[in-house]
Amino acid sequence: MADLVLRDIDPILADRIRRVSVARGWTQQETLTRLLEQGLFASEHEVRSGFENPEVTALSDAIAALKMLPAGKGL
Repeated sequence: MADLVLRDIDPILADRIRRVSVARGWTQQETLTRLLEQGLFASEHEVRSGFENPEVTALSDAIAALKMLPAGKGL
């Protein structure tokens, strides 16, 4: 697998990534890989979907917010 280096990351973005890692119990590498995959999927879907940009942004934000919630305990 290729190595990627991210330089000059905004501290707020780095903290958000760290919080996802802690909340999910993932390693930093696993967290970054999953977030990149999800972001690419959303971006690729946006290109093919035909939604207007504001709709795509709102939907992507809503999905991202839902994914940040802890898993439910089920009934």
